[in-house]
Amino acid sequence: MKLLDSFRFRIATLFRHSQMNAEMEEELQSHIQHRADDLERTGLPRPEAERRARIEFGGVERVSEECHEASGGMPGATLLRDLQFALRLLRKSPGFTLIAVLTLAFAIGANTVVFAALNAMILRPLNVPRAESLYSIHRTTDNSANWSYPNYLELRDRNRSFEDLAAYNIILVGLDTGDNPTRSWGLSVSGNYFDVLGTKPQIGRLFHASDEHGPNSAPFIVLSHAYWHSHFQDDPSVVGRVIQVNKHPFTILGVAEAGFHGTLLFAAPEYFLPMVNQEQIEGKSILNARGNRWIFMAMGHLKSGVTREQAAADVNSIGAYLEKTYPKDYVHKTLVLARPSLYGDYLGKPARA
Repeated sequence: MKLLDSFRFRIATLFRHSQMNAEMEEELQSHIQHRADDLERTGLPRPEAERRARIEFGGVERVSEECHEASGGMPGATLLRDLQFALRLLRKSPGFTLIAVLTLAFAIGANTVVFAALNAMILRPLNVPRAESLYSIHRTTDNSANWSYPNYLELRDRNRSFEDLAAYNIILVGLDTGDNPTRSWGLSVSGNYFDVLGTKPQIGRLFHASDEHGPNSAPFIVLSHAYWHSHFQDDPSVVGRVIQVNKHPFTILGVAEAGFHGTLLFAAPEYFLPMVNQEQIEGKSILNARGNRWIFMAMGHLKSGVTREQAAADVNSIGAYLEKTYPKDYVHKTLVLARPSLYGDYLGKPARA
């Protein structure tokens, strides 16, 4: 109701303002005619008398504007006059109009693309719940977040700062869905990956740590929403279907929710596979090789009330333990916490705790 009343008030004001302008114009013309009558009585011809009368009043448009400003004219009327003037100019120069419109279109389009990239990669890199408390663990020596699987497990189980730690790695495998096998990029992830990030399935279900029971014990695959849409046309019956991953049978458990693009900033994975099935997925297994830092990243949410400084001290104590316990396989360097972002993880140094 208030909005309607405000609208009515503005309309009424506009009409009153138009009526006032008309009255001022009429009054001004009356004064000019009276002055022209006086001049005509002195012997001047009527056209000359009217010309001199207008000169004496300084021009009808200028006097009208002065009267308008003195009466506190509304800004909308000034804007309307400016728009009318601009349209008259554009009509006189259609070529200029086309160039101006195209220039604006290209400029706006370029700005939109740049902002979209900036927003996706730096300002809001991961579309996951509670992204503000999500951190990865880096070494300061090489700005690397890679960890061997055994050392990742030590960090996951020994730390007191993270709710949980998930791991993932980039992989390239041959996918055979029954028609036109292709090589596709995806992620090999720890069983707790989806639970740590708090993401939900679009259809079916996601795999969990409880699905893992040792090497090659979880022959499951979760498709990205984009891959499901492009290769299966959003067919919900894909859940339970068996496809070939590097010639090994894997069952489609479900599809990741729309908008979830994994935890890489420069590429969106087409599928997610359990890390414990590395031998089938990649043709070899180094899950027990402590000195082989093959995992791409480990990340997790800090517990409520834990600061970055406290978490950094916590993981550095674990690093010192690993160096003391496994001196041949691990040399401890200072560890820092970094937010998962394009700048922090891949192009520059991570933020120190």
